[in-house]
Amino acid sequence: MKLHKPIVMLAVLAAVLAVETEAMELKTVRCGERAVFKPEPCGSEEMVYYAVDRGDGTLCTTARGAGTSAPRLSLSWAEPGVYEVTPRAVSLSGRIYESPSRTFRVRGRSVAETRAIGDAASFHHDTLDGPAEQGPDPKASQSPYAVQCSGLWFDRVVALDALELDAHPDHPFPPDFEVQYCTDRGATWYPVPSARFVHFPDPDGRTVRIPLHRLAVRGVRVMTPRPPELENGAFALRLGAMRARGDEHTLFEMDAPAQVRADWNNLWTIYGTADAEVHGNFSGWWPTDRPDCGGMTGIGSTIWAHWNAMKLAWTAREHDRAFYEEIVTTYPQDENGFLGVAPNSFRHLGHSKHYVTPAIYIAGLARWYLTNLDRAFLEQRAGPGEPTQLERMRRAMTFQVESMDGRSGVLTIKDPENDGTVHGRSSNYWDGWRFGYQSAYANARFYDSLLWMARLEHALGRSTEAEEYHALSRLVRERFNEIFWSEERGRFIGAVDREGNRHDYGFSFVNLEAVATGVASDEHAEAVLEWLDGERIVEGDTSTGSDIYHFRIAPRANTLAAEAVRPTWWDNWTMKVGEGEIGEYGRQIQNGGVIFYVSYYDLMSRLRVRGIGDAMRRMEAILEEFHQDQLRRQPCNQHGSTHLLGILREFPESGLVPLFFVNGILGLRPAAQGLLITPALPAEWNYAGIRAYRYAGEEYALRIERGREEAASSEANGKTHWRIPAEGRWILSPDGVLHRVGE
Repeated sequence: MKLHKPIVMLAVLAAVLAVETEAMELKTVRCGERAVFKPEPCGSEEMVYYAVDRGDGTLCTTARGAGTSAPRLSLSWAEPGVYEVTPRAVSLSGRIYESPSRTFRVRGRSVAETRAIGDAASFHHDTLDGPAEQGPDPKASQSPYAVQCSGLWFDRVVALDALELDAHPDHPFPPDFEVQYCTDRGATWYPVPSARFVHFPDPDGRTVRIPLHRLAVRGVRVMTPRPPELENGAFALRLGAMRARGDEHTLFEMDAPAQVRADWNNLWTIYGTADAEVHGNFSGWWPTDRPDCGGMTGIGSTIWAHWNAMKLAWTAREHDRAFYEEIVTTYPQDENGFLGVAPNSFRHLGHSKHYVTPAIYIAGLARWYLTNLDRAFLEQRAGPGEPTQLERMRRAMTFQVESMDGRSGVLTIKDPENDGTVHGRSSNYWDGWRFGYQSAYANARFYDSLLWMARLEHALGRSTEAEEYHALSRLVRERFNEIFWSEERGRFIGAVDREGNRHDYGFSFVNLEAVATGVASDEHAEAVLEWLDGERIVEGDTSTGSDIYHFRIAPRANTLAAEAVRPTWWDNWTMKVGEGEIGEYGRQIQNGGVIFYVSYYDLMSRLRVRGIGDAMRRMEAILEEFHQDQLRRQPCNQHGSTHLLGILREFPESGLVPLFFVNGILGLRPAAQGLLITPALPAEWNYAGIRAYRYAGEEYALRIERGREEAASSEANGKTHWRIPAEGRWILSPDGVLHRVGE
């Protein structure tokens, strides 16, 4: 079950903990260039954060992480000189561990730093819930537990790189504080998990610089639950100067209310990049337990190979990109082309094989290559004499087409352990269910992999093979709608087992992925949305009508309880279902609960079938929920299990949902001929854009504009800016030329 996925990560991500610890020699960098290094772990058994003396009068902080690991530090300087950098780890109990200093020689011309936002207005709160008042200093209190705040307002949304704090010359610096922000002028404040500190050391005259990772805000504040004691015995938060560094340029730009723009960008920062989160080993590829669990960057298992590519292929995150390109070479592949779920493992947690791995691997690597067009990636090998990535992809496709009978138009899992019966085992990400034999989930993935492989082969000049895959995809689509459609219930079933029995529990994820990938026929796609929206009631279902979206952020995973049918099709390998059981309907993510990522396919389905208006109504409901608490929700059931909502921790796929902006509204998708752009601008918006999208080794700023008739480009800040009409379809070629499709 999802509850145990971190065990897989122990094998998958062990390499992360062993990299980037460098020898402590003098290193030379240029002004503005990043110096990246990883100090030796302090060895504490506690969680620690680092306060890094940069040698230039500033003290830079990190998020918390396990003391047995260490953060990857990335520093730059604006002025030439020699800087001695000293990292210090601070444990939650207050112990300080000093690492050996490193010296950096910085050469070249001075560069401009990110500017401090000059028109911010200072404010304070005397108590946590008290009104905001002008000026930086809260009133002194006689209580050491008077929660106090001091902050800055902005008259617009700004994206913050960092918050800088100077100690007051006459008062102590707060040892216990956190940074919070708002997007609505103070109605709702959110903590920044990476900016929570206890036992903070005396800055000793240095400026404290706290990274905020481009969070989009209208206000930012420092909150302390225990103000320092003043000389007169009272307690108050007293800071010197407070500066916010950043600008107005959020990654996602849109002609929408300021709060919507901020929330959409922050949804990506929290669940896409996960930069402002706490991670167990200072890595976004590693989860953290409560109370620190939050967003993650990715998971190194084969099952996440496509989702990781969707999140990272277009970014300039070099460390994460390098990890992805390394980890995908380690997935085991047998002589037939079947792939394991993780390095050295063909079985998920020792339980079952996942027969969707070939399709996911193909789709992920094809997307990665078509976005970056780096042939060296396809030529990578796990070692001397090993096959290249491209050869492995082709073997994986051969396994699907030949060994799994995909050539017939329907993929069939022949493994007796995964026969789709009530005695079979799970075979995909949704490992609570006995998907097997002829699985709708696996066939939808197969269809998608055929399309991606066709695009890849076409891009490589193999048009004959590409057309063969396209032809097979058309057959798969036809057979999918014949075999898996239930006329009685008006939706796709989960699987047909080896004995010919049909298993249908109202799987929203099966149906929405079928619609989003295009394997569903137009008629069936519309019927699926009618069912999920409650416009059509399926008799006998446990959840019907508006209850299907009971959790608002996504539809329930299934609308018919696993325990409603006996013998159950639920795979009881970790928990049982039924009244009072830990897996009872509505109290477990895979049995009446939700996993957030499904909303990405929901949004893309609505866009495909009903248009942008219907998709935006769903997205607005999601953003409304996000605005309440950033979706930092992990409720328990009556057994103490927190697997009711799948959002935080080992769910990096939550970061797919904000990507609807990129893949849906902007309509960006790598294709054989170039980057395909198919805009779907909401009726209320006049423009939408992304300020940094990496394609074919170059970075672009792309902006869709209503009313524009011709595309236009300009060069600024080291990248090409394209302004593109909202009407029509466009192709950005690998050499940077944009033209209408059909011209």
